[in-house]
Amino acid sequence: MFDNSGVWSEQAEDIIQRANGLSVSYSEAVQFATSMLTALYGAESPQLRQFRDGCEACSQKAPNPKNMAYLLLNYAISAIKVANQELKAGLIVKLRIAVAGEILTELVGLAKEVLVERTEAAKNISAVLIAAAYESLIRRMGEDFAGVTARPKLEEVITALKKAGVLTGSVGTALSYLKLRNDSLHADWNAVDRSQVESCLAFTESLLVKHFK
Repeated sequence: MFDNSGVWSEQAEDIIQRANGLSVSYSEAVQFATSMLTALYGAESPQLRQFRDGCEACSQKAPNPKNMAYLLLNYAISAIKVANQELKAGLIVKLRIAVAGEILTELVGLAKEVLVERTEAAKNISAVLIAAAYESLIRRMGEDFAGVTARPKLEEVITALKKAGVLTGSVGTALSYLKLRNDSLHADWNAVDRSQVESCLAFTESLLVKHFK
């Protein structure tokens, strides 16, 4: 899996080592810890909120500025150490996969529910939902498994996944759904067939189960 955990871990080790040598200010440590927690867990994560609350508590209970700096430095370094340990253990990457899987699974599930109705409108709505799920899944796989961080054309992401050995025998199938994706998102309903929607749904769901469960 491609991720930038190695970069964060290296920077964390550097901060920790310099803190041991007393060459890191409390402001630098707090800023790095905030950036690291935001990048790894998210801007609205419990981990980041807990860290900010802890920093506020350190500031309030410190009897003087010197003591406050000492408390904040040690608190920030402790937070960095914990995050780095979880990073090395692979827990954070697994959490990202789980969250992505839950969101996409809900989208696919909604598409399946809508498609139960044998109407043209239901087919069209399901086509839009599964086209969005298909594209989101392919792009997420490209980012996580092939290092695709920009937003190139979808066929380029599929090619990158093929080169990374993630999509092998299913490359042709993945490419075949590009037309369905385009037709659905451009509301060209005459070009969208129910069997195509059902097939793309099954394909997307199989990739979800394989890579995000």
